[in-house]
Amino acid sequence: METDNTPSDKNVIFRKPSLQDGYAIYSLIQNSPPLDLNSSYLYFLQADHFSDTCVVAENQGQIVGFISAYFNPKASGNLFVWQVAVDTSMRGKRLALRLLEHLVCNQLEKPGFDRISATISPSNIASQKLFKRFAETHGLSVEKQSYLETQHFGDLGHEAEELYTLKSPDNQLFKSILFKH
Repeated sequence: METDNTPSDKNVIFRKPSLQDGYAIYSLIQNSPPLDLNSSYLYFLQADHFSDTCVVAENQGQIVGFISAYFNPKASGNLFVWQVAVDTSMRGKRLALRLLEHLVCNQLEKPGFDRISATISPSNIASQKLFKRFAETHGLSVEKQSYLETQHFGDLGHEAEELYTLKSPDNQLFKSILFKH
């Protein structure tokens, strides 16, 4: 049951981030374990230089969600999703799915990508569910393979990262999703 001090997801605005959102994004990531926190400078760059492939969710003037992605320059046609974060006040409302759908269905202007990929640690069940749910909703297959092993991270104690790749049966992911909306 929703109380007066529980943010509603009905008034969430999805938009491209701007330079001014950098610190709020940094703070959101900082409060969203198990996500890796990068320098605040990186989030300013993502909000400015990569705004076309990032989305913020704003509710009552607060950043409550963020997704960052980019087109992999070494893998033509691959949208790589880097981080997805949702404020604790908005969890359980499918905000992460809505961020990903907004990015793919409403914001991207680059046609022709045929897959979405992300690395996810085995313990990050929420991200695994997000990508599986997105794939199921849009009729995509999910491939999973090893990518980064714990030894790649040296003595940081970082968990391995598996590469998840979502593909459409006809290799036209962008077109197949757009035609459904």
